[in-house]
Amino acid sequence: MTQSFFTSSPTSPSPRSNLPRGKACMNCRRRKIKCDGRKPICSQCSRAPGTAEDCEYPMEGRSRTQQLEETIKKLQSRIGELETTSNDSSIVLHEPYDGGDASFMALEIPQFIDSWPPSSSVSNSPSSRVNTPISSASSSTLVLEEPPADVIEGLVDTFLAHFSQVGFFLDSGVFRHSALLSFPFGHYNRPSPALLSAVYMWGSRLSQAPPHPVYNEDAFLACTLQNIHQDLGGQHPQRVMHGIQAELLLSLYYLTLGRPVEGIYHSSAAVSLAISSGLHLIKSSQLRPQPALGVLEAPLAPPTDPLEEGERINAFWTVVVVNNYWVAAHGSPSAISYADTPIDTPWPLDLDDYVASQLFDAILGPSGGTVSKFLGGLNVDGFSALALLSKASILLERAITFSTRYSDHADAEAFDSLDAILEQFALGVPVGIELTGSCVAPKRSLVVTQTLTHAAIIRLHAHRIHTSDISRAKYLAAARAVVDIVNNADFAQWRHIDPIMGILWTTICDVFVAELSTMQSFGVVGRLTQQHQDISACLETILATMRRFARSSPVIEYFSNRVEQAYSAVTSSV
Repeated sequence: MTQSFFTSSPTSPSPRSNLPRGKACMNCRRRKIKCDGRKPICSQCSRAPGTAEDCEYPMEGRSRTQQLEETIKKLQSRIGELETTSNDSSIVLHEPYDGGDASFMALEIPQFIDSWPPSSSVSNSPSSRVNTPISSASSSTLVLEEPPADVIEGLVDTFLAHFSQVGFFLDSGVFRHSALLSFPFGHYNRPSPALLSAVYMWGSRLSQAPPHPVYNEDAFLACTLQNIHQDLGGQHPQRVMHGIQAELLLSLYYLTLGRPVEGIYHSSAAVSLAISSGLHLIKSSQLRPQPALGVLEAPLAPPTDPLEEGERINAFWTVVVVNNYWVAAHGSPSAISYADTPIDTPWPLDLDDYVASQLFDAILGPSGGTVSKFLGGLNVDGFSALALLSKASILLERAITFSTRYSDHADAEAFDSLDAILEQFALGVPVGIELTGSCVAPKRSLVVTQTLTHAAIIRLHAHRIHTSDISRAKYLAAARAVVDIVNNADFAQWRHIDPIMGILWTTICDVFVAELSTMQSFGVVGRLTQQHQDISACLETILATMRRFARSSPVIEYFSNRVEQAYSAVTSSV
């Protein structure tokens, strides 16, 4: 494995003309050439193509090769566990009419795909055929110099302009400034190599220009994977925060491609980094735990200003959101246990608001029990776009977890409590978000938040619609509410949408296809009936939107094809 970009360390020691005996790097020893002792890569190794990764020094603990071998073993073990989980995982959002009554036609649309299917529905984009993290990182011989300045600027600007704000928690202005500095790749004043590579990867994917023959999406993916673990063991001052950000961008990338094994792995890595660095206890009165061995060697230094603290707060809640995306998409257990992991970090704000918020710290005092208070029915703060999105994702995760553990009317008290919180939250979602003006980020986040909320209602009530008219009414009303959201949203300027929307829209379509199937079972088969037309119109509205984004999202393309097949199967027999 070779390093993805030629890097230059700003803190490398000066070359030594008379290197003490036995201090030469292992590669220069083997080649029997003079070594200048420069670290982390000596001049001889940096000049010879393909030898930079072999530049290791003796008697300094584990060598880089040993560290990478250990990392590979851990990755292989983790991916094996995830593959086992994904192969026997159950459908998360079940067909609501499968209660054992033979009069109902069951519709089985898988909740997620365990691997990309080799069929005609697969996108022709090279990115839909990317390797796993292990195979990409271990077999790649890619050695690239960083793209020219004009290419970098184009990739960064495309990313910041079109990437959904869900998943990127850093200040965009500060990030752009540091990314475009003329310092070498890997310089401490610039973003970490893995984060820069991930942004280049997304910028290449979102660009409408023809793929560059060298600096393309697949090359940047390989660069990101090669750097992601090396960065954490390096000395970059922002290695933890930038590492979390890079892991999240990778996780969302694999969600877009429909690759749950890799996506869940990178989401779990982001959770581990966030928890081990204490991001769940910001402003908490509790003592922060010491970093886990092998994850972080030292705790994060105190933030230098309100913006840096704000980025840490937003980083934690973004990790929560992406974790819950995978719970919804794949049915995998949450990597965050709200019962075992105290979450005292306050609800996030917009980054511009953190400086002003410091004026109220003396009055508000330390925070505590943020999630437990919310799930207990106390919802008196946290109305930024990211805060509302975080709450909606938590409610969906709670609804999924509840419905997989209980059925029918078991634990009625817990059901009623969650139902009441969901109903209250759904009514208050627009509060605190400015829907006018030119900024589209809050509007896009609001669309995702509302859809997550209604999907949670559907998930919670799906098993009770046979026995409760109230549950059935809420279930159908939630599905129709998503149709209204789609009708009112202006998708014309959206080049990228959260990939979770493909999963959520499939859930809504599932409801309507099942309704058509039920009508057929009861003999209501006339296509000209008003009820049939209304349901078909709702279904076709969602499908049309899925087709729009299918061109840029392989996972949405896959599920839109599956829904169309199910829809055709029902209507063809009418």
